[in-house]
Amino acid sequence: MEARTRDTPAPTLVLRDSAFMGAYERGVRLRGGATVQLEGVCFQGSRVALSQEGGVAEVERAGVSQGTGPAFLAVGGTLKLVDVRVQGHEYGLTTNGARVAVRGFTSEHATRAGLGLTTTTGLLEDVVVKDAGTYGALQLTNSDLEVRRFRLEGSREYGVVAVQGRLRLRDGRILGVSTADGIAGDGLHLRQVEADVATVTVQDAKGTCVLAAQRARVVLRDARLLACGLAALSVDSKATVEARNIEALDAGESVLLAIEEGQLRVEALTSKDARGPLVSADCEGQTRVRLRQVDAGHTRGLDAPCVQVEAGTGPRAP
Repeated sequence: MEARTRDTPAPTLVLRDSAFMGAYERGVRLRGGATVQLEGVCFQGSRVALSQEGGVAEVERAGVSQGTGPAFLAVGGTLKLVDVRVQGHEYGLTTNGARVAVRGFTSEHATRAGLGLTTTTGLLEDVVVKDAGTYGALQLTNSDLEVRRFRLEGSREYGVVAVQGRLRLRDGRILGVSTADGIAGDGLHLRQVEADVATVTVQDAKGTCVLAAQRARVVLRDARLLACGLAALSVDSKATVEARNIEALDAGESVLLAIEEGQLRVEALTSKDARGPLVSADCEGQTRVRLRQVDAGHTRGLDAPCVQVEAGTGPRAP
């Protein structure tokens, strides 16, 4: 479907209850100002189910499987996905310079990422990604996005990796993040981004549950960080994190980690069963850790010169 010239009306395709079977390069291709509405459509074997260059595409109740490229590819334009399931493929969804509205999207076994969005704006709701590849469940670059009600399971390398732009995360779970060798893997990996994160659980990340780096500015509220291999919350390379109401259970090498002039402020922290120090900080340059209202089993690391503890903060009573 293509809008060839500005002088002719943009074409519109409405397709319902149909199937594309076979190794097509693209099941549906949309270019220019065309509009496509797909409802109840199945793609099986197409390298790319829907390829969009501008225009408007709306997809509802669709299934995509047995392809090798991105299931949905949008370069510019507006894309709306509702109740869509993707099995396999390189990406479940990848975009560049697009506007997206996603509600009810599942990606399983993507070889790179469940969703890889670049210079993209919009809202993602009710997203499930299982067993994503080495680019993470959600790979977000220089975008302005809000993600609500998400579940990311079994990702390699990253649950969410966000670089530049703005990100708002609400009501999500990130479970089981590990590299192939089983020694690293971050739940939230935030670099050069402005992020607002609330009511999120990260569990069984072999690396860090929440990492902020490279001047990222992060606000984290009401988070549960469970069984984090390296650290529950880490800040480095001049990033800043403001955290409140954080529960950290069974942290590995440290609960809080601050290095390379990272700045971390935590209020209302509960830490239990930590195997390493409560705070690890290099105290170089502007590295700072400020704590208020901490309930922890021990206070190892609080005597570092760059750690400031407000009166009344300390280990819980036996």
